[in-house]
Amino acid sequence: MLKVKGARLAGFLLMLVGVLFVSLFVTNIIHGFLAPAPPAALAADGQNPCTSSSQRPSFGGTITVGPKDVLCSDVTMMGGTVSVQGVVRGSILAFGSTIILDGGVTGNIKLFGGSIHFHNGSHVQGDVNLYGSRIDGEKAVRIDGAYDDHSRMNGPFGISAFAFPVWFLFLMIPLGLLYTRFLPEHELFVSATVKNHMRRSLLIGLLSALLTPAVLLVLIALIISIPLALIVLLVLLIAWTIGTTAICWMLGEQIIRAFTARPHTRYLQVTVGVIMLAVFISLPFIGWIVFLGTGIVGLGAVLLSRFGTRLYSQPKQPLPISLRL
Repeated sequence: MLKVKGARLAGFLLMLVGVLFVSLFVTNIIHGFLAPAPPAALAADGQNPCTSSSQRPSFGGTITVGPKDVLCSDVTMMGGTVSVQGVVRGSILAFGSTIILDGGVTGNIKLFGGSIHFHNGSHVQGDVNLYGSRIDGEKAVRIDGAYDDHSRMNGPFGISAFAFPVWFLFLMIPLGLLYTRFLPEHELFVSATVKNHMRRSLLIGLLSALLTPAVLLVLIALIISIPLALIVLLVLLIAWTIGTTAICWMLGEQIIRAFTARPHTRYLQVTVGVIMLAVFISLPFIGWIVFLGTGIVGLGAVLLSRFGTRLYSQPKQPLPISLRL
């Protein structure tokens, strides 16, 4: 039963990741049809032979294209650094990463979170789309296509059409790394509770979220118990972050496993999971549902497992290796 439920959850998480990447892929195709033909300014670069024609998606680390290198491939990076000193004949898609551009890119650049640094002489033939990213050296780069910082765009009634939750990265990545470093057993127990009792975790988390405002109002109304109300609020916030970290750990593990069989540290898994969850949260219309849903499920799992101090129920079969202490 443990393996079956774990497999169902893994399949569900992979389906979410697949929907995201398919959406981005379709968007790129549509944009490619609608975008104007590339100018001939960089066409002469096609005379240079490719020094590399394959670049797999990277999680963490650094991808460097040297001054004399010509990379004929798209670049996908999550939580790392992309340094382009030569030429990339393709597009760059990055999540929570740093892009350093000294050379040229013949395709598009899409960056979700993180930062991008343009140096003198850099050149982008396609479009540059930034979502909640920090920009440096805008005047030093030549961009032939469109340049859009989508975090500044507003939709109807002044609501942001796409606001990448940079605050979520700044909050959850440090907390996730701290929890993973000092409370790994607690996080594993919470993860196991989510896998084996997702519905019950959702129910307990939802009840807690609904009852908390009433309890806090009563405690505040009594005045003398205001410090207790603050303690209750702080405990629930900590439980929320612990549960969210556990879900991010699971999500990052599944994403990395889908792309590579090489083992990765739990710190990288948590970082990748936080970045991907931030991307889901930033999606229009359903982002707030994802944010509340993961938080409520995580909160319920934390309460059921008594803040990760025990398994909610003993499994009939031994825990997988990844869940052993």
